[in-house]
Amino acid sequence: MIKGLDKNKKYLLACSFGPDSMALFDMLYKEKYNFEVAHVNYNLREESKNEMISLTEYCKERNIVLHTYINNKDLGKSNLEAKCRNIRYTFFKSIFDNFEALLVAHHQDDYIETYFLQKKRKSIVNYYGIQEKSVSFGMNIYRPLLDLTKKDLLDYCDNHKVPYSIDKTNLEDGFERNKIRHNIVEKMTKEDKEKILFEIEETNKSLLIDYKIVNETNLNDIKELLSLNERQFAIAINALARTIKQDSAISFKTVMEIRKILMSKKANVIFKINRYLTFIKEYETVKIISSLKDVNYLYILDKPSILDTPYFYLNFENDTSNRNVSKDSYPLTIRPAKKDDFYKIKDYFKRINRLYIDWKMPLSTRKMWPIIQDKTGKIIYVPRYNRNFVPSLDDNFFCKI
Repeated sequence: MIKGLDKNKKYLLACSFGPDSMALFDMLYKEKYNFEVAHVNYNLREESKNEMISLTEYCKERNIVLHTYINNKDLGKSNLEAKCRNIRYTFFKSIFDNFEALLVAHHQDDYIETYFLQKKRKSIVNYYGIQEKSVSFGMNIYRPLLDLTKKDLLDYCDNHKVPYSIDKTNLEDGFERNKIRHNIVEKMTKEDKEKILFEIEETNKSLLIDYKIVNETNLNDIKELLSLNERQFAIAINALARTIKQDSAISFKTVMEIRKILMSKKANVIFKINRYLTFIKEYETVKIISSLKDVNYLYILDKPSILDTPYFYLNFENDTSNRNVSKDSYPLTIRPAKKDDFYKIKDYFKRINRLYIDWKMPLSTRKMWPIIQDKTGKIIYVPRYNRNFVPSLDDNFFCKI
């Protein structure tokens, strides 16, 4: 009944003592697979203690190693599913040493529920439904029961006298998944499920085409991004985000806000996606970076010397007239420009920020671009911005930004 497993490998079974995981437990045991069991007690239900005791006795009778974790923290009520998932997978990872894979007892009904949930939330996914094999928290995850329904597994437990417990919270409609389960999936006929399974298969084929198109797209070019349809655009923005933070998942709503930004006439926009990521539009190009922190560096140069910083390099030991710096200018102050800074060009003053706009300097670069003040506080030099500038060994000053 179990497919895709190797009896020469060792597996870790995630077991809640519910009918799904207990059915898989019994199959693994009877077919003589090499496995151990991992169980998490979240301490959210009165029955959880007895479930852990029952599972402990069941494992002991069969000489199966059991790993347990008891949560003693108050998890609150918000985002509970995500918190529990993080707890259990963090625990599984902590004991995942010599195992080939973590076995999870997801079944066909879970597969269909997940598809409906993904479509309802407009989730940006690599795959619709649940993959038979995937990687999470650095672990191989195998789901060998996806061809079986919930009823198949309940019948298996009843026919083979396998003990299990029903989590009462799964019978409630407090979670969106439960609503889909009770109001849609449980009311579906076998023929209904076959139609949906075919739909999921076709949708995943279409998704593969979208990923191929995105892979051939320059993700930093606005015109190319806007040539994509909405789903392809969402995939592209998430792909950009994952180059910075691997587990990023930007919502469809946020993706559409970014699309509006790209379609707007504003040449420079900084848009904070979340506390980790910032989206930047800079004329014809875009990028996603780690969320910007305020840059507030200040360097004092007391005498002609060399200064090498993350923002600029200078060597003022020799002639510096090309930077409008004389011996009488010291000490020099080098810092980013402020909102009301002005710079004298020939016989008139110009706001530095306006100068940056004329140079088409990206907004993110402006926050770090250095200016030089003399000992009186007068701004005596603002390095010219050139996006194609390549520094040479002869330069006595250049920006690294």
